[in-house]
Amino acid sequence: MRTRGFSLIEIVVVLAILAVLAVLTLPSFREHVLKGRRAEAREALLAIQLAQERFRSGHPRYAERLEDLAQSSMTRSSLYRLRIAQADATRYTLEAIAQGSQTGDRRCQVLTLRLESGAVHTSGHDASGAEQADACWPR
Repeated sequence: MRTRGFSLIEIVVVLAILAVLAVLTLPSFREHVLKGRRAEAREALLAIQLAQERFRSGHPRYAERLEDLAQSSMTRSSLYRLRIAQADATRYTLEAIAQGSQTGDRRCQVLTLRLESGAVHTSGHDASGAEQADACWPR
């Protein structure tokens, strides 16, 4: 009489293959998740930029506080803290700083949007403070 089913060796081989696939794909998946979260931070900075321009149209200077713009100090997912780092009559600097699990994104700890001399400049900095503009603000 022949029994049906899988042998222990067949099950172990399948589990080993699944483990190897998981080890190979997990870092790539994690990088895609981090990139998606960066997009949320960029979107929030662009929303603040628009609010700054609306504010400036009725005031002699740009707003120094997010409250003046009716903007939140956190992104929707609370993974980035938003702030106005500097503002005066002609320029401003906005920052999105990684929080919580997003601090694992070593490439883009801080995303920056700066208006100076009528031009918008975007950049980002990694965990060591080195500029990573292309990684954080892809073209």
